[in-house]
Amino acid sequence: MGYLNNATTVLDAVLTKKGRELLARGQNEFQITKFALADDEVDYSLWNETNPLGTDYYGKIIESLPLLEPTANANTTMRYKLVTRETGTNKMSSIYNVENSYSVDWNAGEATPGGGKVITPNSKDLPGNGDVDPDGYSFTILNSSIAYLSTAGSEVAPSNINYATSNQNMSQTVYGTECTVKAKEILESQDGAATTVIITGLTYGATRACTISVNYLATGGSTD
Repeated sequence: MGYLNNATTVLDAVLTKKGRELLARGQNEFQITKFALADDEVDYSLWNETNPLGTDYYGKIIESLPLLEPTANANTTMRYKLVTRETGTNKMSSIYNVENSYSVDWNAGEATPGGGKVITPNSKDLPGNGDVDPDGYSFTILNSSIAYLSTAGSEVAPSNINYATSNQNMSQTVYGTECTVKAKEILESQDGAATTVIITGLTYGATRACTISVNYLATGGSTD
């Protein structure tokens, strides 16, 4: 979603594949409950306190910058979300305790394949002494046709789509302080298929991405 120009508040929105699907079903499932703002296109180094026209013109160049077109690709937009921090904050929070990549197994020879990988992020440089974002995290897997996410007590939350069985290539988002990545049934020719999980702190906006690869095992066993 993006502003059409700097002079109006008219918005141009592009729905993701999941959004189009929910809207097309006509069951009142497309409900916007949360939104985020970002300033990806802003170059703050253009703030000019030496502008001879005075203080009203220090940010004139910034205000005239072109705005990005809306896109549904989470890798190229909304990477720098706007957040509210306490006065005197000197650092933005960041996420750690997350590996760059994880692998999960689909054991074709087992009746109940795969136990999954648990991802438990922590945040540093938070206000106070905590190391977990106060509102927890969102976990988004970009391709749920090869692996899906689960959280405590829920395999299909937060929608009524059963990601554990669906074979559609759509993103899935769950919320909490940790999530489990579980492999889905793949063919031997798909061995090593990969996707991305994006983790975002819900209060302070820190983000981290990791790669998920799925291994095909012809018989029971593990690559660990």
